[in-house]
Amino acid sequence: MLERFHLNVDLASYNYISTPEIDITIKLALKLNRPILIEGPAGTGKTSIAISLANALKWALYRIQCYEGITVESVIGEFDYRRQLLHIELERQKPHNPMNVEMDLENIFSRDFFIERPLFLSFISNQPNVLLIDEIDKSDEEFEAFLLEALGERQISIPELGTFKADNHDQVVILTSNSSRDLSEPLRRRCLYLYVDFPSIEREKEILSVHTDMSLDSPLLSSITKVVHHLRSLDLRKVPSIAETIDWANSLIHLGKTQLDEEVLRNTLPVLLKYQEDLLLIKNKHSELIRLSNM
Repeated sequence: MLERFHLNVDLASYNYISTPEIDITIKLALKLNRPILIEGPAGTGKTSIAISLANALKWALYRIQCYEGITVESVIGEFDYRRQLLHIELERQKPHNPMNVEMDLENIFSRDFFIERPLFLSFISNQPNVLLIDEIDKSDEEFEAFLLEALGERQISIPELGTFKADNHDQVVILTSNSSRDLSEPLRRRCLYLYVDFPSIEREKEILSVHTDMSLDSPLLSSITKVVHHLRSLDLRKVPSIAETIDWANSLIHLGKTQLDEEVLRNTLPVLLKYQEDLLLIKNKHSELIRLSNM
């Protein structure tokens, strides 16, 4: 079914400046029907790949945001116990034959009483979709182990309802990780692998030109990328993400700035840096940053 797309996915049309490695990995995932594990520092645009891909293919996007303590039920679904109890009480109040009541009560463990969550919805959907499992490294090993069946066998098992296979082949599963913990080898084996780092200065210029009103040859755009790349080389608690760089660039545009100076830098850096200790770290480096931005 994927042949009709000819595997030509234009992410640039949806504001994502890709690379050959990203393009090839996506094409292989589509062709081979394999999940993609995307690792890299926080703020490098890993999540944006999945969102832009869904937009480019015009497929539905199902997103699971992982966190410490995330449970299987929160991604597959769970029975609505309140509805079940209400149904039981209503049935008991009816003047039914006891045998019929017993048979009817068995139906409370059916999909009619099941609250369906993103993973389940993605697998049972008859429509093409992208399933994003974001920041898988924030979950625990138990949750990761549960995903092995879903990713490897392309199926999920719910004791009361049975096993559901993802018969829809028009699906891409993308997992992202900030490498806060090591992921298991079985999980890695089931996925194609992609590492996404912060972009080069030239690629970040392209990204900023897409998300702002600045042209590629804008002196301000050049200064912004040079400053940001230098900041990322420092021992900061949190280095500027691509999204924060876009915010900074747009802030400078809204303030009517066409070039950087020490005053502008000092007054707008909190848009870029989000910890006081980082701002203090570079407090005496403003002149150096301005000099670098003009090189």
